[in-house]
Amino acid sequence: MQITFVGNKTKATGLVAAVAILGLGVVQCQAQSVIYNFADDTADGWVNSGFGSTPAATVSTINGANYIYLANVGFQSGNVTGGTGTALLTAMQAAAANPAGFDISYNYYINTATYVGATYLQLGTFVNEGNGTYKQDYSTPNEIAFNGTQLASGGIFQGTVTFSFAAAGFTGLSTTDTLYRLGLIENGNGTGGGVYYTDISITPVPEPASLALCGLGLAGGAALLRRRKA
Repeated sequence: MQITFVGNKTKATGLVAAVAILGLGVVQCQAQSVIYNFADDTADGWVNSGFGSTPAATVSTINGANYIYLANVGFQSGNVTGGTGTALLTAMQAAAANPAGFDISYNYYINTATYVGATYLQLGTFVNEGNGTYKQDYSTPNEIAFNGTQLASGGIFQGTVTFSFAAAGFTGLSTTDTLYRLGLIENGNGTGGGVYYTDISITPVPEPASLALCGLGLAGGAALLRRRKA
């Protein structure tokens, strides 16, 4: 997990200290999470392959954020695998134990100027256990879909998709398997197609009490900083 602060380093450190004293900080609110934002300029294990281990996805910077690019080369367009000791495995096991309590989310960016002859593009997600269990969120409905008019427009489409494991039908998964695969689906036609992704994450669904505690922690930290400035 990486926490990035923008601004005065001393103030940021003070805020962390204040939150830690209260025991209500951002770190606790993000327990059992994994997020891929490719900030280190690497694909963080993501590959442009449905169930394989190569080739590595390419990383591009768009509007100041890093994205991986997954070409539309097959129904399962890309995946990342997590084994023992990885944040992905920990998050997947926790989500398997509480499907309604965990979300999958990602940001997408599509430049349709590269698409030739495409009449449809549908995006989805899949999970795959080491024991062979496979679940996919696709077609009932697609997480997001584009038609031929949109794909021929030459324009940019971008947004965020968020849904719970339960809503996607990712239930009945093992809580003890030692290998999990998280993947992305692109179903489309034509040539030159592909999608950029960032902030691909598995996170607990915030509960009202947890949000209140996080807010209290941050408010307490801000109050401490105000007192120190005075």
